[in-house]
Amino acid sequence: MLNYKLYLPLLISLLANTVHADKSDLPSSPAGFEWQWCEDVSVGILRPNQWHFKTQNQNATRGYFITKEPIDDSGEFSTGLSLNVIPNVGKKQGGLASDFARSFVRAAIQDKDSILQIIPPRSAGPAKTFGCRIKTDGTVMHYFLIADDNRDVLYLFMYESPEQEWTSAWNIGQTILQKLYVDFPE
Repeated sequence: MLNYKLYLPLLISLLANTVHADKSDLPSSPAGFEWQWCEDVSVGILRPNQWHFKTQNQNATRGYFITKEPIDDSGEFSTGLSLNVIPNVGKKQGGLASDFARSFVRAAIQDKDSILQIIPPRSAGPAKTFGCRIKTDGTVMHYFLIADDNRDVLYLFMYESPEQEWTSAWNIGQTILQKLYVDFPE
């Protein structure tokens, strides 16, 4: 069975190209990073050296966290990436996964004063991408969503950092988000 991977470079415009790859086919990681493979959902994410990785499942949603600080017992961290993979999101919401993604971004940008960037929706292989960057309560949040309507799955990537540390934190976050590998099986 062939699997197709979606390589998603963030590089300002979040352009995407489809490539065929397996975990072993991931490219070399940039200096200071290594690949973290999320086997259950077939996603490859760059993890900075010395950063922490944690998984957590809640019902059918799978959560993955790559964080600068260890996640404490309360589940909190200041700087890092969260990935929630939500199956059957369209069915649960009475529409398509991309409808949910579009609604999520609309809700995130309701406070016009908090908007830092809106990422225009795009088609990327079998998926649609959406995103935005906002500031709220002293934290900058960069949301990047991949909706696979065919399989009814949503990949919700959230990179966050305290606002005063955002510039240096985003250098790392942008590197993480420049190369995301998501398996879209046929």
